[in-house]
Amino acid sequence: MEKEKNKGFGSIFGFLMTMIGFAVGVGSLWRFPYVCGTNGGALFILTYIAVILLVGIPLLTAEMSIGFKSRHTAVVAYKALEPAGSRWHLAGYVHLAAGWMINAYTTPIYAWVIIYIWRTATGFFSGMDASEVGSSFDALNVNRPVMFLGAAIAWGLLAIVVSRGLQGGVEKICKVMIPSLGVIMVVCIIIGLRLPGSFAGLQFLFDPDISKFHFSSFTAALGQAFFAIGIGMLASMVFGSCVNNEKEHLLKDCSIISVSIIIAGIFAGLMIFPICFAFDLEPAAGVSLSLITLPNAFNAVAGGRIIGTLFYVGFFFAAFSSSISLAEAIVNTLMDMYGWSRKKALAVTVAGDIVVGSISIFSLDLFDKMDVFTCNYLVIIGAFIIAIFSGWVWGIENMLDAANVSSPLQRTWLKICVKYVCPVAIAVIFIGNFVS
Repeated sequence: MEKEKNKGFGSIFGFLMTMIGFAVGVGSLWRFPYVCGTNGGALFILTYIAVILLVGIPLLTAEMSIGFKSRHTAVVAYKALEPAGSRWHLAGYVHLAAGWMINAYTTPIYAWVIIYIWRTATGFFSGMDASEVGSSFDALNVNRPVMFLGAAIAWGLLAIVVSRGLQGGVEKICKVMIPSLGVIMVVCIIIGLRLPGSFAGLQFLFDPDISKFHFSSFTAALGQAFFAIGIGMLASMVFGSCVNNEKEHLLKDCSIISVSIIIAGIFAGLMIFPICFAFDLEPAAGVSLSLITLPNAFNAVAGGRIIGTLFYVGFFFAAFSSSISLAEAIVNTLMDMYGWSRKKALAVTVAGDIVVGSISIFSLDLFDKMDVFTCNYLVIIGAFIIAIFSGWVWGIENMLDAANVSSPLQRTWLKICVKYVCPVAIAVIFIGNFVS
């Protein structure tokens, strides 16, 4: 078991695809386009990029360095690096809880997307008007057998992939899924931009509308960057411990991952809004946009059944790559903490997913509450701990050495960001979430 746990990634490309798969989940496809369009378009994108540079990349580098240096996951990683007699390792349980909760309560999303692949491919939505599409989604949420069938497929696929280990399962699948997702997004973008009236979608996404940009837009950019990268959600620390090359430049890797997230968010907007505006459909956020608004557009466009199916397959690739990456991180953590076999750790992980996921399916109100608690509080607290631990407890010089950062300019930039900018930014997000 110990040999299996320490086997690590087969290649840096596999590591990057797995990390990008974890990060480029439903956050980029589901939330970023609408948040961008309603918060100043190009102004939001510029702010988002600045936030990624000042908060996202430094904090991701810090979190990954903890696992990379210790060669352990979460709780055990903190134990290896914390000052003697301190209890910083308890923070590992915060990361574990956040990762596990996110992987479990989001079960309805995976069920929806799987069901929508089938429904779109078989022409279920053909002939429906906007009201009927909305009603069909409401009916789906109270159709427990169908929802549980979709969830069971997601749980089964997750168990199969993760049971095959890091290299043979998660890394192998992500190396196929993430490039495939990129191709699907480009195809959908080309199709959308060829539609009459699609330019209005580009205006919605990219116009630098200062009237829409407020202080809340800045906090929205902070929150979006924070959650898109997945800080404090366990996986980055765990996968950092699985990088075999001791000389790996973690800042370079984290920069590649972060740039990929920015591109994925912009591509998602280019994929969705030209189609949406071409058919004069009201843009909305989250569930309404992806599962209620867009089927109407696919009904109206030539070849819509194929385009819609392709879109939801891409959506599933994004969601599933994130899910299996989180599950692999949880399994690795349980193996590291308790010396369990992969089979036992996976069984416990999936059992937890089934219990919490079933609660989400039965009550979307509880789904919303778990989302608020996990993302607005649990993850934020975990990220703040990472910033303080890396910058002040373990020590910023130790962190920079562990990450193999040698450039004086890069070291100075990371010192300022990790020790000062990141804690302040996290505090702003936390206070904003608490007040709202």
